[in-house]
Amino acid sequence: MEEKFKLRDVVQETLLIPLYYRALETRRPKGNILKDDLAERLIDRIDYDFSKLDAAPLSKLGCVVRGRYYDDATRRFLSSHGNAVVVNVGCGLDTRYQRIPEHDKAVFYEVDLPEVIELRRALIPEPAGDRYLSASLLDVEWMDNLRAAHPQSSFIFIVEGVLMYFYEEQVRQFIDRIAERFAGGMLCFDVCGPMMSKHRVKPDALKNSAAEIRSGIEDGHLVEQWNPKLRLVEQAIYMNRYRSRWGWMGYTIGLSKRLSCKFSSMLQYEIVGSTEDKG
Repeated sequence: MEEKFKLRDVVQETLLIPLYYRALETRRPKGNILKDDLAERLIDRIDYDFSKLDAAPLSKLGCVVRGRYYDDATRRFLSSHGNAVVVNVGCGLDTRYQRIPEHDKAVFYEVDLPEVIELRRALIPEPAGDRYLSASLLDVEWMDNLRAAHPQSSFIFIVEGVLMYFYEEQVRQFIDRIAERFAGGMLCFDVCGPMMSKHRVKPDALKNSAAEIRSGIEDGHLVEQWNPKLRLVEQAIYMNRYRSRWGWMGYTIGLSKRLSCKFSSMLQYEIVGSTEDKG
């Protein structure tokens, strides 16, 4: 019998949440928002009581809506940009490389803390087209190394389920560093709104977790004020997607974009700049 992997800390615990919900979505008999066969296999290899995540209907649906949203954004980027590089920042146990059939059209990178990459390597051996980097998103060395390794490439950065755990000053620092180095690319990330960050309201999957929501953004145009090299392409509302799945309360909240953004939203930005900025 194959030995199961044990988790060591709250960081590793939080990365199991989207993995488990993608596996549950894959097991639906029909109407799947996404299919993730690898996630389904992985949860059987991890020693963890996943049942405590079952009573979190909003996170359960939100995680797969978000995953599908950024899968689609990545696929559009690959179809419109040659010589593309996809960087999954704070990757955890994400399986976007495996979910996207067009992954051979780009070079993929997975970036996360050393202990997370160690777990990832054990559970998901590194594919030839998907390279693993041990680093903090607040470091700059890995950014400079990527820019030097792919001087003529177009980059898309996906930062999924990550930035709300950092303070606003750290989020702004990360955004500035990406914008300075990767003109012509895209930066995509999801956020909690001030209703959650200011009032210490957690997503239902985290209600018993030590993880904290430390920052929130309500209006995606605020980031354009932080850094003029970023142009908002879309601020998407979770509950406007697959509306029949959200129930009456989610459906009602989704009718108001302003109200929805007080809780959470998904953002996409173009990184604008001159040709000289890119190289």
